[in-house]
Amino acid sequence: MKNTYLYKSSLVIKIALGTAILLIAYITFVFFNQMQNLSRSVDSMSVSSRRLLELEKILSAVTANESSVRSYLITGDSVYLRERFRSERFIEPQLLNLEELHPTPNFSTDSLRVLLKKRYALYLQTIEMARKKGTNHREVAAIMAQSDSISDQVRLYIQHSLEGEASNVKVNRINHNYEIDTSIITSFLLVTIALFILLISISRISADLRSMKKLNDELRFLNYTFNTAEKIAGISHWKYNLQNRAYWFSENFYNLIGVVAEKFAPSLENILPFIHPDDRERLVQMYTDAVAKKTPTSLIFRLFPANGQMKYIRTVSSFAENSKGELVMIGVNYDITEQYANTANLEESNKHLRAINAELESFNNIVSHDLQEPLRKIQMFISRIEEQEFEAISPTGQDYFKRIAFSANRMQNLLIDLVNYSRAMKGDKAFADINLTDAMQDVVQELSLNIEERNAVVKVGNLPTIHGIPAQIHQLFVNLMTNALKFTEPGVPPQIKVSQEKISDDEQCNGVAISDKEFVKIVFADKGIGFDQEFADKIFLLFRRLEKETYDGTGIGLAICKKITENHNGFITAEGRRGKGAKFSIYLPK
Repeated sequence: MKNTYLYKSSLVIKIALGTAILLIAYITFVFFNQMQNLSRSVDSMSVSSRRLLELEKILSAVTANESSVRSYLITGDSVYLRERFRSERFIEPQLLNLEELHPTPNFSTDSLRVLLKKRYALYLQTIEMARKKGTNHREVAAIMAQSDSISDQVRLYIQHSLEGEASNVKVNRINHNYEIDTSIITSFLLVTIALFILLISISRISADLRSMKKLNDELRFLNYTFNTAEKIAGISHWKYNLQNRAYWFSENFYNLIGVVAEKFAPSLENILPFIHPDDRERLVQMYTDAVAKKTPTSLIFRLFPANGQMKYIRTVSSFAENSKGELVMIGVNYDITEQYANTANLEESNKHLRAINAELESFNNIVSHDLQEPLRKIQMFISRIEEQEFEAISPTGQDYFKRIAFSANRMQNLLIDLVNYSRAMKGDKAFADINLTDAMQDVVQELSLNIEERNAVVKVGNLPTIHGIPAQIHQLFVNLMTNALKFTEPGVPPQIKVSQEKISDDEQCNGVAISDKEFVKIVFADKGIGFDQEFADKIFLLFRRLEKETYDGTGIGLAICKKITENHNGFITAEGRRGKGAKFSIYLPK
């Protein structure tokens, strides 16, 4: 949930920033156009103002010239012409300036220049006629009238142009004010959105800084934990960059060789003096081949630390690329000195165990052959005496003789059970598929004589097939069946039932949960003498007998059963009530 929230929060921030950036781009584009419009309106007003100024100068020159000519005509004083009259050369710069300012379609500099030329020609004609003596006043008046007409045309033309320029200035001023107002709004929006992005960015940077600080703290703690774990586990690691040929050792690597990190340059050459002389060449050759072929390595070598005794080190390495795409050889060193010593001790113990096993094997041979051979002779002679000389023995002797025969038979049974137990401990471990129904029928057939003698009722249900050791499963069933036939009340026919039962969900053996998916449950139930439940675990102990006086037995049969189930990674349990019978549950893996 937390990761989903962080993802959604990050997504919202990205969408908000993306939208804000698009708005800034659009508003910036609008603001740029507004600034261009403002610049054009300012330029237009400036041009119109300059046109107005130039036209005013021309109009002022025309007016001043008319005043000068009239004053000259009235007074005849040429001072008015010298000091106040503006020649055509004075007006020509204004006309050229107007041409450069790109006149409007309603204004033509050439038209104005033609009118001015006509007016100046009339000026000169009027002045020339005024200077001549005997000039007819009517001619002067006619020229003056023509001059006034031309002056009026000039004034009207200029005035019309002035009004047009004034109108342009007004329109430009309105547009300029509008652009200023809208640009203020646009700049405000631009600044507001920029501040919004800045606040989000600051918030995000602050969150990232907090997250980075947290990650740095976690990384620092992780490094501390890792270094501590290396010390506890007795491991260290190193890296070798194949591009820049630089080595790096972990903190515990320096501790392993007993040097100070600040005073030791990490390199293979500096490590070699600490390696056992007999292992140096092998170690160098292995790493040279590994670097050349880019293959993983594994090697055990001896190390002589600067501050301790020799250690056995197992080193493994492999290759990976770092964040820069550089190939790096990464290795881990394990201090296996204790493990090596334990292995040596274990090998010595194994030698001792092999010797003991050899002695036990000799013991088994003695039990199965050497001890049984004289026992068979004893039983043979007992049988002959019993057939030929028994009646000649006194009653007391006959009693002693019966006890001797009973002890010999019991000794034979004990030797047989010891051999069977030894086989269960060490015997054949070849697994195969076993149909337990067929195996049980074989046991019933094998014990048929005993079953008939006891008038026993044996019911065998439908049993499953498992993967087990056939000989041992047969021995297991024989022991449990013999046990059920033996421990019954005198004169009461044994009732034995062998069946498969479903394993319930809460069944356990020795604290281990038993699942119906993994195990099968075979139950041997009888209605014999039973036992007290407090002895349920003790009856599986070697030589443990509950009925020592009444019933024959060696106390090994159930111990063999337990060992066989353990050989199959299974379990066996017992339930009983004295006088009510017993039930043995066998759990075998499917």
